[in-house]
Amino acid sequence: MEKQLYYVNLNPISMDTISPTRVDDGQLIEYEIEATVTEKKALEELLHEVQSHDVELGNLISFRHFDDQKGDRDKNEYQRGLNDVYEALYNLGTAETKQKIQEIHLVNNDQ
Repeated sequence: MEKQLYYVNLNPISMDTISPTRVDDGQLIEYEIEATVTEKKALEELLHEVQSHDVELGNLISFRHFDDQKGDRDKNEYQRGLNDVYEALYNLGTAETKQKIQEIHLVNNDQ
């Protein structure tokens, strides 16, 4: 399958949107990736999963903030999801994207 160029931003409101067009907005950090249709779909599903976990009603309106262990588990689960997102972005990323992710130390170079 042929790879296409796409742009991904991790805006919490539209995290699962992968666009073939660069958004010219200095407020956004966009990640440029090269992906097949199948790879794009898998990344969209991962982004949607992470985003939906972040905005689950139970996470927004609850008394979980009184339960430190449950709150920590929730934060750790969300962080693991974000780690998976950055790993996927790195794997599909252009040289510029890989450099951005390395600069913010979100990739494990021990592999």
